[in-house]
Amino acid sequence: MEMTVAVPPPLAIGLPILGNTIDMAKDIIGLCVQQYKLHGPIFRIRALNQEMVVLAGPEANIFITQQGVDKFRSYEAWTAFGQELGADLYIQNADGEMHTQLRKIMKRAYSAGTMLSNLPQLINIAQTAIDRLPAGTEISAVQLFRQIVTEQLGQTLADRAVGADLETMIKFIRMSLNVHVLKTTPALMLRLPEHQRAKQRVMQLGREIIEHHKTTTRDQPDLVDDILAAKEKYPELFGTEGQLLESALGPFVAGLDTVSNECAFMLYSALNHPEVMQQCVEEADHLFANGIPEADQLRSLDVLHHTMMETLRMYSIAPGLPRNAAKSFEFGGYQVKEGQTLFLATTVSHFLPELFADPYKFDITRYSEPRLEHKKRGAFSPFGVGTHICLGAGAAEIQMMLVIAVVLHTLRIESLMPGQKLKIINDPTPTLGAKFRVRIAEHRHRLEIDPA
Repeated sequence: MEMTVAVPPPLAIGLPILGNTIDMAKDIIGLCVQQYKLHGPIFRIRALNQEMVVLAGPEANIFITQQGVDKFRSYEAWTAFGQELGADLYIQNADGEMHTQLRKIMKRAYSAGTMLSNLPQLINIAQTAIDRLPAGTEISAVQLFRQIVTEQLGQTLADRAVGADLETMIKFIRMSLNVHVLKTTPALMLRLPEHQRAKQRVMQLGREIIEHHKTTTRDQPDLVDDILAAKEKYPELFGTEGQLLESALGPFVAGLDTVSNECAFMLYSALNHPEVMQQCVEEADHLFANGIPEADQLRSLDVLHHTMMETLRMYSIAPGLPRNAAKSFEFGGYQVKEGQTLFLATTVSHFLPELFADPYKFDITRYSEPRLEHKKRGAFSPFGVGTHICLGAGAAEIQMMLVIAVVLHTLRIESLMPGQKLKIINDPTPTLGAKFRVRIAEHRHRLEIDPA
């Protein structure tokens, strides 16, 4: 019987001992784009004594989508994070049938339809946050958006205003993700009293949310209602307090940094492209010309939608996915062994000139006829690919466009660093951080919400 020799993927050239550590920390997708052009859609990179196989480019995105259902495992990458809250099994680390079942239970709450059905409430939350910022206020853009986004997620998905707990939640989630998922922070930091206090408060917040839902009824059931309704039927999914806590706090884990940072990137891009900003402001003003818009009006946005898409292309907060090989398989002529640490570099395709012309240029016209560059197979994947593709992708897009539209309609905002290119850091997702600061130059309009 003829034996097939297992050939490992090519190894990226790196420094002695350090390997590719520095380039990975600086810009892992930039490194992967470079290596894709040298080696094709599969290669290895190394940080010190840790090695991972990278799958990159449109070929990889298509392979993961079409053939990856049984080849990739999330358990190793995400389990330690869930254990911070006492959850050994939850949607991020579950695979196979359990992951599929969790997605079915949570799909309605995380849908675009849920966001659209709550437009008056979402707009009211945004306007309330904006009212607290008098003209002349200087604030980091991500903090501005966190104050809006987190309240929207808390009130619509968990019937809970976050309020004064916002900073505590940010500290807990940031530290936990940096230690357990990104592994950029030493585990001993989890022992610090500040983190332990934040952890206890976040867990208490989760308990309060769950108890509130056990004793109250909403006209429109939210995420926590759906979880509690599924608890008896699926004890293996929600049978422990930790599983309930993680699921109830899921909107904050999933949306706190993601949507807030994407909104900050979108504002940054518009401010650095005045012609795009002008078009966005005009479209936002038209959207609110007659008060609260209808869902179809938000869905039919053109400039804001394309600006959002270009932001997602250039500044995805999920540039790649950590995984492990669930079984041995072949891809691109090379062997991947079961258990191998993987990095699915899903956004490498965003920066390939054969897919996106002049890929490092911010250009919102690439999504219109006749170009439609994002429609090429495997080209556009800002929310990941495969079985773990972001459950709330549609909701996130609606929330991004709505929040930016409200901000641009109600405020005139100036950058404190006009035209300056800012460095992107990972904390825990790609972000401009506190360095991107803006000034509230003027309150242009105010959106009045009918209490009824």
